[in-house]
Amino acid sequence: MKEKIRMLFAAAAASCLFLLLFLKLKWNLIFCIVLSVGIYFGLYLLLKPRRKMAGIDLETLPEGEEIEALMGEARADLEQIRKAAAAIENASCRSQAESLYGTGKGILAYLEENPKKIRQARRFFIYYLDTAASILSRYVEFQKTGLQSEEVSRILSKSEDALPVLNDAFETQFTRLMQGELMDAEVDIEMLNNALHMEGKP
Repeated sequence: MKEKIRMLFAAAAASCLFLLLFLKLKWNLIFCIVLSVGIYFGLYLLLKPRRKMAGIDLETLPEGEEIEALMGEARADLEQIRKAAAAIENASCRSQAESLYGTGKGILAYLEENPKKIRQARRFFIYYLDTAASILSRYVEFQKTGLQSEEVSRILSKSEDALPVLNDAFETQFTRLMQGELMDAEVDIEMLNNALHMEGKP
């Protein structure tokens, strides 16, 4: 819808300019057409919405479009995890799924505030987050069948065993992304301890 409005506005402005220059001011026809076309494309590009994250224009970042696509897919996977977690009947499995969602939500929130680090999380997005969403969605589908067959029970059990592994992977990824902040915090604490020691305080 916004795209159509942008096109219509640019076209209307270009048309008005053409009518003014050609009919009112009697300028050269070819020149009026060229100028109007230039105005159309100029306005169309100028009015293009800027894709920003944490105040940073994604178009100024290398691979900005890929970063935006990664974040969009990650949000969709995270929503899939949230819905699956809410539908899981097994309490232990549901708790693991909710933990995955919580950590994943934290990672996305952190990356939205630090978009330059999104590329570092590419493997997490493409593999771990997508895998978690897929496993949980299938788990819910098998659960809904109500089948108690050995094959279904085996798949459900394997899925449940995979969740702690995924939780560890999510937490490891979050820790790696925050490595700089963790080091800064450690330095601050060390400096505080040194200052207190110099003042003779335990």
